[in-house]
Amino acid sequence: MKPRIAFCMGDIGGIGPEISLRAACSPSVNKVCEPVIVGDSRFLRGLARRTGIKVKLKGSATLRRRADESVAVLDVARVPGRPTMGRSSRVAGLVAGRAVEEAVRLAVSGDVAGLVTAPVSKESLALAGYGMVGHTELIARLTGSETYGMMILRGNLRIVFATSHVALRSVARRLTKRGLLTTIKLTRDYLNLYMGIPDARIGVACLNPHCGEGGRVGREEKNIIEPAVQMARDQGICADGPYPADSIYRPAFADGFDAIVAMYHDQGMIPLRQRGHDDVVNITIGVPCVRTSPGHGTAFDIAGKCPASEKSMVKATLECVRIAKRLRHAG
Repeated sequence: MKPRIAFCMGDIGGIGPEISLRAACSPSVNKVCEPVIVGDSRFLRGLARRTGIKVKLKGSATLRRRADESVAVLDVARVPGRPTMGRSSRVAGLVAGRAVEEAVRLAVSGDVAGLVTAPVSKESLALAGYGMVGHTELIARLTGSETYGMMILRGNLRIVFATSHVALRSVARRLTKRGLLTTIKLTRDYLNLYMGIPDARIGVACLNPHCGEGGRVGREEKNIIEPAVQMARDQGICADGPYPADSIYRPAFADGFDAIVAMYHDQGMIPLRQRGHDDVVNITIGVPCVRTSPGHGTAFDIAGKCPASEKSMVKATLECVRIAKRLRHAG
């Protein structure tokens, strides 16, 4: 029997619901799993009509195996009226947050093999009372996970972040030797668990230009990053660095590592998105369920104006299924 994968339909003001529908209809997705969209079937039917997506939706208040070729929708929230496209809103945050809560519950209980989250605006979640968080932080909170992170991948380039969705001015304050060591260990553990790489080689980027110029531009490399890398090596982890961020991502250099630890969000995301985002996937590590997502955001600027591509959502689903199957076979 194909594994069931929960699709959180995302921010109703963005492209999340549309790419959820398109991915759920994709032959490559249906070949490997049974997608279940978590959200509002009535809203999705209206969206399908407006966007010309030919799909039969079957809504239900409970999770059921489908008996035909329809796409199952687990109704957990009701979108009042027709939302305004292209902006964040409290309603969007409430609907998206409720979908994530239910999908996480199903994944942790084993009722679905994993979840794929369509993009949601952090501002929408904040307006709904969840705080200024993304999916990663919300899922960690829902599962009580204290040690967690984001692994973004594109082909063989995998990047994990020492800090995540924080202001750039806060990055240096957030970096600690213990915290960076924890990130390096988490990277090693999940490269083994999710990717089957037992002796992973991990490269670590610097924070300051030219690795701090011996402390003259900044001392984070000397005081935090170098000691954390050495602590990891003392524990048997194949870690190396810090390396300048303007060179560590070059293919000839990055190919020597199974993953790279970046110090902050954009330091890792910019090289990943250099060639678009259709094959970029975000994986949450350190939580007791498999969660992936597309490597792009809500795309408010095109929502409702032109067809949105589901390629990254499909890629995220295939990765979710691959990881779920690996964990199942590992026992």
